[in-house]
Amino acid sequence: MARPRTHTAELRERIMACALDTVAEHGWAALALRDVAQRAGTSTTAVYALFGSKDALHRAVLIHAFAAFGAEQAAQPVSDDPVTDLAGLGARYVQWALDHPRLYEAMFTDSAAGLAPTPELDDARARAIAGVSDAVRRALRSGAFRPADEVTVIASLWAQVHGLAALMTAGQLPTEADPAAAAWAVIEGWLAPTRVP
Repeated sequence: MARPRTHTAELRERIMACALDTVAEHGWAALALRDVAQRAGTSTTAVYALFGSKDALHRAVLIHAFAAFGAEQAAQPVSDDPVTDLAGLGARYVQWALDHPRLYEAMFTDSAAGLAPTPELDDARARAIAGVSDAVRRALRSGAFRPADEVTVIASLWAQVHGLAALMTAGQLPTEADPAAAAWAVIEGWLAPTRVP
C-alpha cells in the first residue's frame, strides 16, 4: 500500500498563509522558516519539500503580496478619462499600503530586493503596475498628457504615490498636508496645456 502523501497542496497553502500572516503582523525580518513551520503545524522539512529553499518561500510571499496589490489596482474601473483613472489608481495604491503596511514594506525593502529575480516574481511586479502603465499609455495617446517618454511618466507617478505611501505608513506626512493634492500636483505636471485646470 502506498504511503499517504504528507506534503500536499493544502499544506503548501497553509504554510503560505502563515508566512503572509507573519510578515503582515511582524514584518519581513520575522519570516523565519522554523517559526512559519511551527505556526502551520508542520516541520521545516515540509517547508523545504514544498518550497525548495528559504529564498523560494520569501519569493512566494512577495509574489502573493504583489498579486493582492495588483488585484486592488485592477479593481479600479477603466473609464474614458485616463487622467481620472490615474487619480483613482493612486488613491487605491496608497490605501492598500495603509491597509497592509508591513506587506507593502516587504515588497520594497532591501532584503526583498536582494532576492535573486525569477520570471514569476518579475511578472508579478509588472502585473502590479499594469493599470498605471495602461492609463499612462492612454493619456499619452489621447493627448491628455503632453508628449513624453512613457516609462518616465510611469516612474514619476509611481515615485509620487510610493513616497506618499511610505510617508503615511511611517506617520511622517505633515498633518496639514493634503495627500490627494500632492498626488494631483504630479499628475497635473504631465497634463497637456489644454487639460490644465
